[in-house]
Amino acid sequence: MSTRPAASGKTYHHGDLSHRLVEEAILMMQEGGLAALNLRRLGMRVGVSQTALYHHFKDKQGLLCALGEEGIRRFDASLQQGSGVADATEERLAGFIKSYVQFALAYPELYELMFGRTTWRGGTTATFEQAARSSFRSYAQMIAELQQSGQLSSGINSLRLAQVIWGMLHGLCRMHNDGLLFSPGDVEEISRHALWLVRNIRSDGVSS
Repeated sequence: MSTRPAASGKTYHHGDLSHRLVEEAILMMQEGGLAALNLRRLGMRVGVSQTALYHHFKDKQGLLCALGEEGIRRFDASLQQGSGVADATEERLAGFIKSYVQFALAYPELYELMFGRTTWRGGTTATFEQAARSSFRSYAQMIAELQQSGQLSSGINSLRLAQVIWGMLHGLCRMHNDGLLFSPGDVEEISRHALWLVRNIRSDGVSS
């Protein structure tokens, strides 16, 4: 399937157009925030009709979910690069935390669409939810492996520990992105302190 816009004369195959629309929408969002996203304006920038857009996105919320999916793909790639060591060493969690914070602070609009109310309360798509849950499962598996290797306490429920660490990081990043209190340096320093606490926690929930 292809779409040929009369204005530009370009021909897009179905998959190519979908990718082009997502990439252009991300640029729009980075230039003017979430409020800048508009299906009509997006179509004009890419050179396709609104009818062509609706072949890919049911509505604006569908577009936001597609952007969230792309954000999760980029996020996962960043985390894999930061923590993707062969063995479950202590540097793995430190790399994960550093990569998490850097991504969330560098791309606040995408981060909002990945893990914020704009998508999760506004209405999600099945593929978006699948991507988000897959991302968390990979991270939770890393936590379990670190427990098995002795880098984290094995006496704490793996899922709950993963949720606590994720919640801490999410809260710090959202506080910064929402304009509250912390500088980027503060967020990274607080995260390092939190990492020290997590590494030294005992099975009874008390830091050693």
